[in-house]
Amino acid sequence: MGQAVHPKYRAFLVHAPADEAWGKAIEGGLSDLRVPWALVGRDTPHGPVPKTIGPLVRFFAPLPAAPATPAAAPAEPDGNTTTAAKPDEKTAAPPATEPPEAAPPAAASAAAAEPAVPTLPDDMVAALIDARFLVVLCSPAAAADPAVNEAVRRFKGLGRGDRIIAVLVGGVLETDIRDLAPPALRRRIRVDGTVGDEDESAIAPLVVDARIGAAPRAEVIARLAAALLSLSFEEFRGPAERAMRGRRRRRRWLVTAAVLALVVGAGVAAWKLVLPNDPALFDATLATGTAASVRMIDMADRLGVPPRVVASFAESAERVLGDLAAKGDEPREKLRRAVMLLAFEQRLAALGVADPARRRTASAEALLDGLVFPAGMDAPVQREIVAASLDAARLRLAAGDADRALTNARAGFAAAERLAATDPASAERQRDLSRAATALGDALLAKGLADDALKSFRAAHAIRETLLALDPTSPAARRDLSLAYERIADVLVVRGAPDEALKGFRTALSLRLAAVDPGAGPDWQQSLAVLYNKIGDIQLAQGAAEDALGTYRAGLALQLAVADRADAAARRGLSVSYERIGDVLKSQRAYDDALAAYRASLVLREALAGDDPRGARWPRDLPVSQERIGDVLLAKGMADPALAAYRTALAVRERLAAAQPGLAMRREVAVTQSKIGDALAAAGKSSEAVASWRAALAGTEAIVAAEPGHATARWELAVLQWRLASAGDQPAERYRAVVSILRELDAQRKLSADQATWLPLAERELAKAQRR
Repeated sequence: MGQAVHPKYRAFLVHAPADEAWGKAIEGGLSDLRVPWALVGRDTPHGPVPKTIGPLVRFFAPLPAAPATPAAAPAEPDGNTTTAAKPDEKTAAPPATEPPEAAPPAAASAAAAEPAVPTLPDDMVAALIDARFLVVLCSPAAAADPAVNEAVRRFKGLGRGDRIIAVLVGGVLETDIRDLAPPALRRRIRVDGTVGDEDESAIAPLVVDARIGAAPRAEVIARLAAALLSLSFEEFRGPAERAMRGRRRRRRWLVTAAVLALVVGAGVAAWKLVLPNDPALFDATLATGTAASVRMIDMADRLGVPPRVVASFAESAERVLGDLAAKGDEPREKLRRAVMLLAFEQRLAALGVADPARRRTASAEALLDGLVFPAGMDAPVQREIVAASLDAARLRLAAGDADRALTNARAGFAAAERLAATDPASAERQRDLSRAATALGDALLAKGLADDALKSFRAAHAIRETLLALDPTSPAARRDLSLAYERIADVLVVRGAPDEALKGFRTALSLRLAAVDPGAGPDWQQSLAVLYNKIGDIQLAQGAAEDALGTYRAGLALQLAVADRADAAARRGLSVSYERIGDVLKSQRAYDDALAAYRASLVLREALAGDDPRGARWPRDLPVSQERIGDVLLAKGMADPALAAYRTALAVRERLAAAQPGLAMRREVAVTQSKIGDALAAAGKSSEAVASWRAALAGTEAIVAAEPGHATARWELAVLQWRLASAGDQPAERYRAVVSILRELDAQRKLSADQATWLPLAERELAKAQRR
């Protein structure tokens, strides 16, 4: 019992009543400490580094009352028991296997005359068992405190003596530290759990000296934090000091932003009287104001200002500019309002705090309708209309609205095509056309129209090859062509051509590596990491697990290089890299390592979802991590924990599906219901498993009815029918359905090599079922 399987508490803090002030100070300092973002998720011997230190439990108890004597005894000191556990957390019950201690019969009379040896309350025993570390405040009072001694004795008896931290809070520097420690801390514990006579070589694996004249209190808290996170002090100190400097910069920035807001507000009030009379100045002012606001949002994001705080600044700036922009109804003014709305929507989406209903995008689309090539507009304005339509398409696609994304992309492509036709020699117009073709291909691919998407991507590729030939030294042209290769490879993956796709991804990677621009910021690292992950995906699917692991780790290294940024997309990219590494480790049956990688990914995603509780993007990642964790637990034969993970995932997915109904959400719910059925079957709960599979089957049938060409959903339908047939639920009918589905998919060449092997097996099972 050396380690709690899932410890509820980070640490159990015990001290004598006389040291309560120190206990409160350490408890408060650790609870308030922010773990530097650069460390969150890092692998340690005790799991990934969490985003906070806690929960903590703090305990002290009064000494037992002295026996009464004829002489007047001193007043008994007051004592108390406090904990830092959250009020809604349930305390685990103490182990039922631990028998109560009994005095030997020969000592019965003496025991009756002496006070009972103090023990920990039952709830504190349970908390101690559920704690990862024990922190003991050592002082002359603690050395004589039976309750402190009992806590140490029990913790060491659990086999966790290597996870005790002693904090010296009493005595002077000249005092021998053994004189500050209770007997159980300075002596070894016997096999029977009692305190022996043999001294330990040291009172604890880690001793932090907080006495007057030693380390300052801030350093004591930092050393404790490092130990509780399973890091060395040197590992923790650097990121912690950088984070503190960042917080100071953010405070200065907030003051500056407040002053700027006042100045801008006053300036806008004055400009309202002037701008309506000068349309050109009006247009330029709105454009400049939008750009300046976006730069301010980006700066705040880079400095690590919390997303909700940045969002509040963005909304204030948007209201000021929106009030100003609402004065005009000319086409240019409508365009400017649409561009402003889309710019704010994009930035808030990048922060992970966008409005799930995408009201800004909808308003911008309404303004853009009918603005394609209005009479009298010059080419630069027409290009802005194209760009705005494509921005709207990307925002819709990110929100999962493929239909509206396709409408916007088609409008943008048509406008770009007409604009390019008026000046075929213009490189910038050709580049705009290639971007429009790419956006159109993205929307088509999201709709499952892979062949049409491939045509669009190849059209973009042809344009970009020509542009690179015209300017072979241009990094931008290389990056554009790299993206074209990547998009074509994406379609090849969907079409089941992994070898060709791998060549495309590698070509894209070589072009992007040749166009690296570190001065452009960390975006190039994230872009490369995405490509490494896609290459790793194919390698893993082809059975080259070691190659895939190396590729994913290269992507992880790139993500870790920008992990100290507060940018939500960067953090999500890091979570994806951990997830991919977990996938490889799972395929290699390295389940414990896979579980650690998946949990590191989950920690990052929980932080993102916590920053954006109303959002639609980040919370969708949570059930993916929970399912992966459930998959590993199920593979390890731990059906009940796997079932708990799957049910957690299902609860999130059902909530998201209720908020945003659609086939994609419904399919995710069905997938999770299917996994729950698998876990129930593994746990021997056959009837419950059948019920869960039937629920998944109903959802999957609805998806196939709405989208008959959805090959993945049809495959999942066959798998569910097979599971139900194997469970004895109408086997002949269900195997017949499996054979029918697989034959259709095989005829359409939509089965992988592994999937194709299921068809003859299904045919044999059908024949057996029909003979019964």
